[in-house]
Amino acid sequence: MEKLNTIKGDVIVVTGCTRGFGRVLVQQLASAGARVVVSSPWVEENDALAAQITAAGGTALSCMGDVTSREQMAELVATAVSTFGGLDYWINNAAYETPGMSTALEFGDQGFDAVNEVNIGGTYNGTMAALRVMVEQGSGVIINVTGRGDDLRPTLYTAPYGASKAWIRSFSKTLRGEYKSRGVNVINFNPGVMNTERMDRADSEQLSGINSRTEKLFPVVMRVLGDPPEVASQKLVDFIALGKAKEVGEFRLINLRKVFKGIGNEAVYRVKNRNQKD
Repeated sequence: MEKLNTIKGDVIVVTGCTRGFGRVLVQQLASAGARVVVSSPWVEENDALAAQITAAGGTALSCMGDVTSREQMAELVATAVSTFGGLDYWINNAAYETPGMSTALEFGDQGFDAVNEVNIGGTYNGTMAALRVMVEQGSGVIINVTGRGDDLRPTLYTAPYGASKAWIRSFSKTLRGEYKSRGVNVINFNPGVMNTERMDRADSEQLSGINSRTEKLFPVVMRVLGDPPEVASQKLVDFIALGKAKEVGEFRLINLRKVFKGIGNEAVYRVKNRNQKD
C-alpha cells in the first residue's frame, strides 16, 4: 500500500467549486488539511461554502472567481497568495455543459460560444494567472479537469463540450513540456462519468429528440460507468497527497477494470428489475 504524504497547509484553489464535483472536491481537500480557496461567480454561494468548511474545522477563503474574466482570475491568485503566502495547486474545474443533446447545427454559434467561453477561455485564463505566480515561485501544479472527448473520440450530440475537452488536454500537454523544467507541472485529470446534477438534466425528455438508440443507451452507460462525485474526488485527493500530481502528466479514472465491474453491476440490475416486474 502506498504511503500518503500530507497536503496539510498546502494552498489549493479550485474554480467553479460551489456545485457538483468541485464542491465535493474542495470539501475533501479541506478535510485533508489543505488551505482552500472557494471560488465561483456567485459570491453568496462562495461565502456559504467557505463558512461551512471553516465550521467543520477547515481553512477556507471565499473569493469571486468568474473564469471568463481575466481580471478576476488575476485577483483570485493575488488574494490567495497575499492571504496564505503562496500557491501550491490550482485546479481548473469550472465547466459549462451543453444543455441537453443536439446536433452541431442545432447548437448553433451561441451554443459553441457559451461552451468555449468557460471551458476553453476559462481554462486559459485560470492557467495563465496561476502560471505566472508558480513560475516566479519555481514550483506549483496546475490540474485541468477534462472529460469525454479529450481522447478525440466522437462525442455525438455534445460536440461543443467534447471538442473543448480535447483542446484542454492538448493545451495541458503543451504547457507541461514548456514549464516542467521550471518547477511547474501541468496535468490532465479525467474523472470519468459522474452522477452529478448536470448529468441528471440529461433526462428522457432531453434525449427524446435525438434518436431511440441514444435514448436507450444513455441510462445504461450511466449505470455501468457512473459513480457519485465523491469517488473521483477522493481519488484525486489521494493522488495529490501521494505527490503524483507533481510528477505525472495525466490521471484518468476510466479503465477496463471499472468497465468490467460496471457491466457486472448492470447484469445484477437487470436481473433484479426483471424479477420485480415478474
